[in-house]
Amino acid sequence: MRSRWTRLLPIMLVTFIISFLDRTNIGFALPGMGLDIGVTATVAGFASGFLFIGYGLSQPVGGWLADRGLAKNLVTCLMLAWGLAGAAQGFIQSDWQLVVVRFLLGAAEGGIFPAFLVIIRNWFNLREQSRANGMWQLCYPLAAMISGPIAGYILEATSWRWLLIIEGVFPLVFLAAWHFGTADSPAKAKWLTPADRDAVIAHASHGRTAPARTEPFGSAAFRAQLKRPVIVFFTLAAILWNVGFLAIVIWLPSALSEHDLSQVEIGWLTAIPYAVAIAALLTMTRLADRTGRRWQICVAGLALAAAALLIGSLVAPDSLVVTIVSVSIAAMGVYGGWPVYWSIPPSILPPSVHGAVLGAVNGVAVLGAFGGPYIVGWVRDMTGTFSAGMVTVAGCLLGAGVCIALARIDRAAQALDDPTAASTKTPA
Repeated sequence: MRSRWTRLLPIMLVTFIISFLDRTNIGFALPGMGLDIGVTATVAGFASGFLFIGYGLSQPVGGWLADRGLAKNLVTCLMLAWGLAGAAQGFIQSDWQLVVVRFLLGAAEGGIFPAFLVIIRNWFNLREQSRANGMWQLCYPLAAMISGPIAGYILEATSWRWLLIIEGVFPLVFLAAWHFGTADSPAKAKWLTPADRDAVIAHASHGRTAPARTEPFGSAAFRAQLKRPVIVFFTLAAILWNVGFLAIVIWLPSALSEHDLSQVEIGWLTAIPYAVAIAALLTMTRLADRTGRRWQICVAGLALAAAALLIGSLVAPDSLVVTIVSVSIAAMGVYGGWPVYWSIPPSILPPSVHGAVLGAVNGVAVLGAFGGPYIVGWVRDMTGTFSAGMVTVAGCLLGAGVCIALARIDRAAQALDDPTAASTKTPA
């Protein structure tokens, strides 16, 4: 039973950390790219965000394959593909090549997220899923925290090209650990004894009705779920949340570079907000599982993040201390609530289309991940400062909280548990 927490989740955590490093290391490479190949802030923001177009297009297919018990093999193939694409970033010679390679990197990474959500659903029951998601989604603040120092030292010793090449090799090195150390479900876990396997299966299925069959991709059940108001609002919230998520990650190093700091100093300073976010994530996921108030915790975290960015941008936008403090507070809400948010779907979605629907939802939601870096980059070019872009990001985070509140998640969960309630009430 403990191997779920001590074996499965740590391997998932490391795998996604590597993915996140390859996705966001461009933030540290951008200043060098601008000097060497003339990449402007607007083009850099577009290329950073364009990754998520490829990422979004491959998400529904990844979720569909994961629903069919292929999550582990899918991620194995994707690790090979994104490692090659990540390393290829180090060989680009023009801005259009950067855009193409970023798209390919996103397409290779896109299936991982829904595959991981399906694995969590298979291994953990509903009262554990916030903490389980929180364990592997520690990758977001942890990767962002360690990426700065790692990138700083590599850049000091070599160049931006070697930064991208070296970190592109990481998934190829970790490939065997993923493939032989994980399983799609307890039934396929060869390291468990038969007795332990039966115990984990029974524990994970507690309070859940197994689906009679897995719906085909694009089925009527799949389409019906996408039309439900709760899923529409859930998707809108993810779009707006992603604006803040990626805008902070991509542009924080560039914002700090406007101060008189070395690459190593920038690397260590970018780690501060994410160290704070780790503590917030562990606290918020535990609180969510203990109280069951998942959507309320998400809304509170987003409101806090929006307020911090707004105040920081308006009070002293040129202050290094204010920038670090405001972004650190914002990171608490943005990162701390994210795994809680993704622990909500099992209570509002039937298992037969769980992975495919979440793949489609997150595939659309990455429009925010595309828009966030681009918007901030465009505003930076227009105004000469990042503060105006952060005000926009704050508005998006506040809008995400409003969408979650309007989704009426508690009512949707009740309708899923009691189909007769859905027939006598307005659909949630």
